[in-house]
Amino acid sequence: MKSAPSACPNGCQRTGGWELWSDEPGFKVLRCSSCGLGWTDPVLGDEAIGEYYPPSWYGKNNARFNPVFEYLVRLFRLRRSRVIRHRSHVGKVLDVGCGRGLILNELQQCGYKAYGVEISEHAAWHAQKKIGPNIHVGDFEGAPFPEDAFEVVIFWHSLEHFRDPSAALKKANRLLKKGGLLVVAVPNSDSIQAKLTGRNWFHLDIPRHYFHFGLKSLEDALKNNNFRVVQADHFSFEQNPYGWLQSLYNALGFQFNFLYNWLKTRSSRATPLQKHPIQSLAIFILMPFLLPLALVLTVFEAAVEKGGTIELYAKKTG
Repeated sequence: MKSAPSACPNGCQRTGGWELWSDEPGFKVLRCSSCGLGWTDPVLGDEAIGEYYPPSWYGKNNARFNPVFEYLVRLFRLRRSRVIRHRSHVGKVLDVGCGRGLILNELQQCGYKAYGVEISEHAAWHAQKKIGPNIHVGDFEGAPFPEDAFEVVIFWHSLEHFRDPSAALKKANRLLKKGGLLVVAVPNSDSIQAKLTGRNWFHLDIPRHYFHFGLKSLEDALKNNNFRVVQADHFSFEQNPYGWLQSLYNALGFQFNFLYNWLKTRSSRATPLQKHPIQSLAIFILMPFLLPLALVLTVFEAAVEKGGTIELYAKKTG
C-alpha cells in the first residue's frame, strides 16, 4: 500500500477541491481542482488488490448474473459492437479488459480480427475459449501486440482500473493506426449521480477504481496522448438507470450494493440472500417507486450532459 499522487496525473499540478471518504474503510478520493480528475488514496499493490477480485467475483464459467440479466448483457454487447462497426474500419480490434470476450465475439463475426487483454486466468477463461490464443493474460504494458496495427482499441470500464491511465493511453496510441478509433467508457465523477449520492454512488467502487474521471479530465487525458474526441455520449441504458437505482438503495441504508448482490448468480454472491430476508422483501416493495425515478433521472442527466457514465469515441491524431 502506498500514497496516491500528490499532484494531478493529468499534469495540472493542482490538488484539492474534493476529498471523499468511501464506504470502504481506510480509503478516500482526492480530486484535482483544475481538471476534476480524482484518484483513490492509498493505492493498493498487486497482491492486496487481488483480494478484491476473488474467483467468485467472476462467477462460475464467468457468468456473473442470473439468466435474465445475462441475456440483457449480451444484448447490450451487441448494441455496442454495432456502434463500433459504424465508426471504424474492419480490421484488428483490441479490447483492454475484455472480460468474457462478448464484444470481441460479436466483432469477430463481422470480420474483425479480435485480440484482448485480461489481468488473470479467472477473468480470461471464457474469452480464451471463444476467441482463442489472441487473448493476452497479464498487464497491458507487457502485452506483445504489434504497433500501428489496430483499427480499434477499446477501454470499456477498464481505464479507471489502471494505476497509470496515461501510460495505458500512450500504449494504445502506439498500437493504433493513424486515424484509428479509441473507445473509452468510464463512470462520470462529474455526474448528477455522483454529486447527489456521494459515498453511496454505485460506480465509485473503491479501491478497485484507482481513478475517477469526469468529462473534462478524460478529454484532457486523451488530448495529452494525441487523441481527438469525435463523440461523447451521456446516455447509457446499460449502466445509468441501474447506477441510480443501486445508489438510491445504498443511500436508504440497505447493505451496500445489496441489489447488485441479489442480481448475481449464487456462485458469485458476496453474501447469501437468506441472511437478509427483510432487505430482500424491501427491495421488491420499493422497486415500483425507485425504478421510474431512476429512469427519469437517467433521461434528465443525459439531457444536461451529466450522465452517470460517459462513452467517448476518439481518433488517433499522431
